[in-house]
Amino acid sequence: MNLAENLKKIRKEHNLSQEQLAEQLGVSRQSVSKWESNQAYPEMDKVIQLAKMFNLNVDDLLNQDIREVNREKQSKITINKYVDDFLSFITKTVDMFSSMKWNTRLKCIFEQFIIGIVLLLLFSIIGAIGNHILSGLISVFPYQVENMISRICDSIYLVFATILAIILFIHIFKVRYLDYYVIVKEDKNTKEENNESEITKRNTEPEKVYLEKKKEKIVIRDPKHSEYRFISGMLKCLLFLIKGFALMIAFPCSISLVFFVVALVISFLIMKTGLFFLGIFLATVSCIFINIIILVVLFNFIMNRKNKKKFLLVSFIVSLILFGVGVGIGTIGFTSFDYINDMNHEVYLKEEIIMPMQENLVIESHNGNMMEYIEEDRNDIRIVSKHTKNYKLKYDKEYTDYLWLYFENNDSNILELLREILQDINNKKIINYSKCKIYIYTSKNNIEKLNRNQVSYFQETLENDNAYN
Repeated sequence: MNLAENLKKIRKEHNLSQEQLAEQLGVSRQSVSKWESNQAYPEMDKVIQLAKMFNLNVDDLLNQDIREVNREKQSKITINKYVDDFLSFITKTVDMFSSMKWNTRLKCIFEQFIIGIVLLLLFSIIGAIGNHILSGLISVFPYQVENMISRICDSIYLVFATILAIILFIHIFKVRYLDYYVIVKEDKNTKEENNESEITKRNTEPEKVYLEKKKEKIVIRDPKHSEYRFISGMLKCLLFLIKGFALMIAFPCSISLVFFVVALVISFLIMKTGLFFLGIFLATVSCIFINIIILVVLFNFIMNRKNKKKFLLVSFIVSLILFGVGVGIGTIGFTSFDYINDMNHEVYLKEEIIMPMQENLVIESHNGNMMEYIEEDRNDIRIVSKHTKNYKLKYDKEYTDYLWLYFENNDSNILELLREILQDINNKKIINYSKCKIYIYTSKNNIEKLNRNQVSYFQETLENDNAYN
């Protein structure tokens, strides 16, 4: 039985000592102490008296966890209060509009319309600014990931803005009208007593002319502007939504924390670089601390826990200073590096394709600046590509007179490439591994013909697209 635990819980919830509870039950303090320590069991009449005193069922008091029972009751009561408050708000609003004059009613409707338009414009502007900032932040991700993140954030903001706008609209309407409007109903008895007092007053006093002011229906009824419970319920939903958004932010922060820890371990592979390594090390450590601080703040917000503001603020400032020092030292170390971007360097490989010249031949690549024509005394075409080990030249010939040149990642050499990159960094060299170039060697007449063919091909493609559209 849970009587001992339940008795202790409900006594503390009602701020009663063992002596006070014993006095109300007509027993000694020692008896209550023995009940709570499970050394003795109260008589059934005392159990019934306890159940009545604290408004509980005997079965709940004896067998159930009283906290769970109270939570279920409180939850039902809260939901009922939300519904009652909402219905009360609707009833009072209808009564108010029914009692208003036409001009006052039109003024109220027009004012609420203007407030709705202002809120719509305000949240639209905030949404547009937020969308612009978000697009800049997530532009580093692939298109599909970027599109998914953008849609999720748009949906969250739409729900968030809708709930907040409804809350603001209802609150403004309540403060502006509902709190200051009451239907005055005069009781007949009160009216007769007032008439009798007026007649007595007129008989005893000299005859005077009284000008009575018309009684107004608008009076101050709720100067403290007490809130409706259903509005507080909507605010709780809004807070839950914000916590969900905070949880979404915490997820990429957790991933970035793992990334920075991995980067910290990998940074030891470039220890030979001296100041550059030290700068990278300090900057990575500071990023780890900043990530941890953000995660702690988000976790405390989600779990309704207090933050140690001074400690977190000092830690954040120290981390920023450490990051600045690391970037500064790393920059000084980076100045001693050699940047290699010359296509004649030995790190760039060479591939060659020789093909005959055709009358209507068109040569294209995914980047026009990548191709360069060079005059050479020859009737055929010699295509030479230069690139690093992580690329290889590919070509597609869809038609007999159309050649498409492009570069493909050479995944088989990716581990070797990583080793070479680390070795180059330790040797204080930075090589542009993404640079690729295509040289087309042929005669001057062939170069002019290739350029004409390309222009004609573009014009024909454009005309076909216009005709199709």
